[in-house]
Amino acid sequence: MAAASNNTGPHKYTPEWCKLDFFNSSNLKTDIQNRVSGHTATNFINALHDIKGDNRNGNGIQFAEIVRLAMAYFYSEIYTGKFTDHIYTLEMVKGFLDADNLTDYTAIHEIDVTFYKLKNAPYFRHCWLIIQSAWFFNSEHFGHHQHIDFVNHYIKTGDKLPIDSYDFDRVYLEKKYNDIDQAEIMQIPINGFTLVSQWYYGILFLVCKELDLPTTHFKIKIKDNREYNPLTKMSRQVRPLAPFKIIECDIKSAFPTFLDTLTGAKLKEHVYDNLKNSKNISRSEAKILFNKVCNSKKYKTKDFTAEFFIACGYAEENIKMLLYFTHNDHLTFFRFMTRREENAINTFVKQNNLGLGTRLHDALLFLDTKLKADSYNLKVNQNCDFGFKELNRPVYKESFKLSNKRLPHAYMNSIPKGLNLIARHDYSKPNMIGAANGFRFYDAKYEYISAAFNTNDFYIDGAIFNTNCKVMFSTLQYLNKQTTNHRHIYLILKHIRESSNIVFNLRAMYFKVKQHQYDASHILIKARDYELIEELKFKVKSDFVKVLNTSRGIVNYNYNLKELLFLIEERISNNDYGFLNELSVKGHKRNNLLVYVIVRKFNSLCNGIKRSPRKTVKREALYNTAIKSLPLNSITSTKRTSKATLARQNKKQERELTARNGFISNRPIAQQLLLIMEQIVDQKTDLKITEDMEIQNQLKLELLNTIDKCIYLDCEVAIKEFDKRFIMVKRVVPFLSNSENIYDTDITKSVFNQITIEEASIRGEPFFSEYLKFHNENEINAHNTVSQQSSETYKFSEIDFD
Repeated sequence: MAAASNNTGPHKYTPEWCKLDFFNSSNLKTDIQNRVSGHTATNFINALHDIKGDNRNGNGIQFAEIVRLAMAYFYSEIYTGKFTDHIYTLEMVKGFLDADNLTDYTAIHEIDVTFYKLKNAPYFRHCWLIIQSAWFFNSEHFGHHQHIDFVNHYIKTGDKLPIDSYDFDRVYLEKKYNDIDQAEIMQIPINGFTLVSQWYYGILFLVCKELDLPTTHFKIKIKDNREYNPLTKMSRQVRPLAPFKIIECDIKSAFPTFLDTLTGAKLKEHVYDNLKNSKNISRSEAKILFNKVCNSKKYKTKDFTAEFFIACGYAEENIKMLLYFTHNDHLTFFRFMTRREENAINTFVKQNNLGLGTRLHDALLFLDTKLKADSYNLKVNQNCDFGFKELNRPVYKESFKLSNKRLPHAYMNSIPKGLNLIARHDYSKPNMIGAANGFRFYDAKYEYISAAFNTNDFYIDGAIFNTNCKVMFSTLQYLNKQTTNHRHIYLILKHIRESSNIVFNLRAMYFKVKQHQYDASHILIKARDYELIEELKFKVKSDFVKVLNTSRGIVNYNYNLKELLFLIEERISNNDYGFLNELSVKGHKRNNLLVYVIVRKFNSLCNGIKRSPRKTVKREALYNTAIKSLPLNSITSTKRTSKATLARQNKKQERELTARNGFISNRPIAQQLLLIMEQIVDQKTDLKITEDMEIQNQLKLELLNTIDKCIYLDCEVAIKEFDKRFIMVKRVVPFLSNSENIYDTDITKSVFNQITIEEASIRGEPFFSEYLKFHNENEINAHNTVSQQSSETYKFSEIDFD
């Protein structure tokens, strides 16, 4: 075993038998692996059933060994994360259990480490309680307290420390001083380590009772209807100091309550206050005085006791019955009361199913399971009421760091699915130009508001994370027109903690977010020209960008082809075969080579112009003034045209006329080019053009030669390659001879009854129109009514860290 270099804190009064032989940061890899086997669970639970207590016979298994077995059980049956050398410490195990606490218990202190989803093994509760207790015993929160310092100083020196500096119950401290004095008179040895030892065994006894383990190795004594166990020996001041949240339910004004039942009085809520006012003492002193007088029949006369009861507020008709119980010759007042006390405790345990609790005289202590006080039946009978008190509260400590855990996707949404919340709003969208690979693109950007942010960010820090949370919850409040409820806040933060590499304290962040105020400046309006219509997942951001750009290229390519088809159709229908340059091509030229080649081919067939004509340049001289007495413009003279010039001009006109006639004769070929585009786009036009496959095949060959910048010698190979590459393949519906028997006429099995209106809308036209026609108005209204209901079907346990 590798021990840690330093301890977590001073344990001045901690006895050796309460100390573990390792620290919270000690690496126990070898010890743990030596205990991992096929019988790890059996060994762990058997050791728990034989845990060593405060019985001096020395029997039982040491707690340190049980902790090692618990860690072995954790790593063999519960842990699902990556195994590395640094995780084999008590501190890391506690951190994993704190991050994914599958129990109903609440840890007082939490350690924030990387989150891993744990298995809910059969002995998960047992492992959780042992690990939490072991870490607590090794921490700075155990072994020292102001009460322990004051008491031990008095034991050693006989002098009392200044009472003004004592921060707790001073009456209880004076009582302990008196107990020490009485022990010295009776010559009972006093051990300065007793308080910490009782603290240690009190926590272990509480764990054993909660897990329903044998307590044969603990000192337990039954006397006068009361059980004296390690928890009753534990000092009242350190009883709330435990590794987990504890609830105490005690009988309100126990003895006055029982006296009310016996005498018919109704003073149980006023006895101590009346005594406090009449004697001018505190309520704690009044309670001690009441019990002292009632149990002092040997030292107090009946007259004295009667006057005392009158001071407490009892009427004359109640005094006789009261004196019967305080001065009975056969049974002491204390036994009268403890008998009823025992009955009340047993009834309370039975009606609330709290058999795993630990009795503390007139109270019951048990581990908190996140149930509110109104979940318990606190009234035993008409007169006996129990109180409900939280002995300790969780510690909220903010923290932030990033783990090295690899996330499955590049984008991790900060808002989980399934919450009845509006997390996004899109403003009016422009015209859609197409969809591909789960993306839908528009011809312009549209504005939207989104509350979510990406939690997969290795460059985020605490300030940015806090800002992102403020923006998220302010946006949620803006979109939902109401403040986000506490349950949704907790579930969102829990989702971020579990599904990201951001390590923070969930409880502290939860209470911090609850205090956030709405800020209108946090409402951010974003813009983009695409949206996701399918749930796509990408491991890295570059994959998303690659698919996005590929999809954009496909959509732009199809859009450009359709626009070109409509443009050429309009030109041909208007008998306009002029230079084609109106098309504005979206995207890179390399992704739209076919579009450019078709435009060039159309222009070469119809007008012979390869590119847009240059802009005309003014031919006037820059200066009109004479240079060296000579005019810039030549002197005008009568033009004389020779016969050779006229001949050249005539030949030029003949060539232009021949070319024009050739362009006119190419118009049917251009029309065949339109038919090829119909095949490519898979869309028919209104023009009636007779197909000429020979011309189309020749056009396909020429287009492919231009695109590939090579010459195909085999025309059939080129045509097949063109069709394979550019023409959309149509699904051919096979002909069925027995068509009368193949259709299921049951309308309830129609595809329109199998999908929701949202899914039908995503499929677009004409499917959505047919879907609306299929459903009548009443069915559509009924569907809308159902869709407006809450989508949440799970009931979460109420979260309360207070």
